[in-house]
Amino acid sequence: MDREIAGLLEGAGDLGDWEAECRAFHEGCALALRADRCTVIVTGERRAEMLNGLVTNQVTELGHTGRHALLLNRKGRVLTDLRVLPRVTDLLLDLPRSGSENLLATFRKYLPPIYAGFEDASESLGEVGLYGPQTAGVCATLGVRTPDEHLGVREIELADAPALLIRNRRLARDGVELVAPREALPDLIDLLLRVVREHGGRAAGSRALDVARVESGIPEYGVDVSQENLTRETGLEGEAVSFDKGCYLGQEIVARVHFRGQVKRLLRTLKFYRSAMSSEAPEGRGELPAPGAALRDRDGELGTVTSAVRSPRFGPIGLGYLRTEVAVSEVSPDMTWSAAGREGVAVIHGPPLQPFEKETV
Repeated sequence: MDREIAGLLEGAGDLGDWEAECRAFHEGCALALRADRCTVIVTGERRAEMLNGLVTNQVTELGHTGRHALLLNRKGRVLTDLRVLPRVTDLLLDLPRSGSENLLATFRKYLPPIYAGFEDASESLGEVGLYGPQTAGVCATLGVRTPDEHLGVREIELADAPALLIRNRRLARDGVELVAPREALPDLIDLLLRVVREHGGRAAGSRALDVARVESGIPEYGVDVSQENLTRETGLEGEAVSFDKGCYLGQEIVARVHFRGQVKRLLRTLKFYRSAMSSEAPEGRGELPAPGAALRDRDGELGTVTSAVRSPRFGPIGLGYLRTEVAVSEVSPDMTWSAAGREGVAVIHGPPLQPFEKETV
């Protein structure tokens, strides 16, 4: 078996050159195993209606496009985020593994089996992703037509196996994911990697995938978002919440916060420097804070770092929560981070889902 294929299937952090793997997300095409994701299948004639009564977004009459949504508890706290993807005979839910138990427990309690059933498909289905500017070219070479819109889906056959193709315009600005039977993944990855290499791309391990996630400003459940968070805090409200649909778990809290209240903190993307705007800063040589590092100004604590990666393009970057008045201020504070006897400077880049731009280096 090809060494890179073996590394992907084993969930390797890197495949020998993580910086080259990171570059593939921006300059060519990166093939990554999405071991961080899992799937749940919802069946039944009223599956969309029943699911719609649980999640934050409108998921009825989806057509050929999926929706990003959140699952909340009754106190409006986030149990997981998920993508609701329509197939001919069912709904495929694609979600982070870290949110799987919360979702399954909620479904056991609230999804009426007389109207809708569900199955944990994490052991039977796996997911791979293609990301970068050459993704469309790779798909064209494979004879696969990609949907234009974000979360557009198509049921296809590839490497002699059925697969659901999902367009993803969030991660690395463009890409597709393929959900297929787990036993078909070795042959599918072999086929994809041969074509990816023809287009100047390569396989990428989980370390490069995480760098691409933070570069794209995408919060991860279990890392940047947890059951401690309200929807407004996460920055996902605009994409994953509908304010025109009927009732769902936690809706009263979401509506109250949205229309009348204010949260105490907001998630933001951050850039880290060794010292404030020093000559070293543009070279990306700043210290990298560990998740959990405190964010402060001269008057006290402002927030906490949740994700931090060293990007070959942008240097040390991450995500973290800041007090709301700081997060929305037009004047960036003189802010530092500190943890375990180390410290550095932090600068607010923007809200989540705002990718880092080349000019920020």
